[in-house]
Parts: sequence; C-alpha cells; structure tokens
Amino acid sequence: MTVENNGTQPEEIVLDFETGIEHPPENPYTADEIRVFRAPKNTPRMTVKDERSYIRVRPVQASPVSFPDKYISLLDVKNEEVAFIEDVSELDDISREVIREELARRYLKAEIIRVASIQMEFGVTYWQVETDRGARDFVTRGHENTYWVTDTRLLLTDVDGNRFEIGDYLKLDEQSIKLIESFV
Repeated sequence: MTVENNGTQPEEIVLDFETGIEHPPENPYTADEIRVFRAPKNTPRMTVKDERSYIRVRPVQASPVSFPDKYISLLDVKNEEVAFIEDVSELDDISREVIREELARRYLKAEIIRVASIQMEFGVTYWQVETDRGARDFVTRGHENTYWVTDTRLLLTDVDGNRFEIGDYLKLDEQSIKLIESFV
C-alpha cells in the first residue's frame, strides 16, 4: 500500500498480519512428524510430535489425476500449508484413512460402469451413462473436458463441474467400448 506524504515522495506502508501461531514452521512438516485424526467427530485435526496441534486441517492434492496418493498438502484454517505429504503410505493407518476420506469428499467423482449413448452436436457431447452412483445424463463441451490419463483411463468433467471416470474402458461392455472408440 502506498500513500502520499505531503506531495513529496510516496511512503511505503507495510501491513503485518498475525498468523495465529506463536512460532509458525519455516518449512512444512513431513509425514513422519505428524498425526491426523478426527476431533470432534468430523473435523480433521493434526498434531506434530505431540508438541503442536492444528484444530482444523484440509488436505489438497497437487496432482489428483496423475498421482492421487502422492504430493498432498495440509492447509490450516488460513489456507497456509503446514504439512507436506509426499506419499500417503508414509502415514500411520488412522492418518492415512482420514486423509483419504477427506480427499474422496473433496475430489468427488463417479465411476462410469456402462455407456448407454453418446451424441455430439455443434461441439457439445451428450452422455447417458450408468455409474457407481446410478444412472446419469450429462453434457461436456469440446474435447477440453475429456482427458485421457492413460491409453484406457478417461476422465470427464461436465458443464456443471461434476467429474466422471472410466478406469479402463476396455473392461466395459462391448457397446460402451464401441461408443467410446467412435466418439471420444
């Protein structure tokens, strides 16, 4: 922020904000230093070597598509990174379970198990599918919302931001395979 000083040189004002942590970490904690659990019942909480506690943490993935169990940051209530987990397998069982549950809630997606129809009109694709959550009709625009993770794994994002996944389209029924190979 800059203010004028009686028409002379601008004066620089530095605003200093309190982080709410007496001595915040200079570097994020690692998996071997932390324990994540729920307290109260639905709130993810983190302790560090039984020395410090964060009353609420939120996991976010750096690469949810390519590496769903790797490169996870834990953010505090101010959205500041307080821990970095290179691989969830490095965590204890309870911490790993809490992190995976929170990530599943945050990055919700439905698994497509059958494709009933695909229709394309003017760059818009209309899908009728069966998912692990029931029958769904949705719309995608162009190919920017269609992402091939591997040669057989497909991720789709509809116009409302909902995410759908086909783990391996070659394991679907014959009609679904033909539709995907013809239209995607």
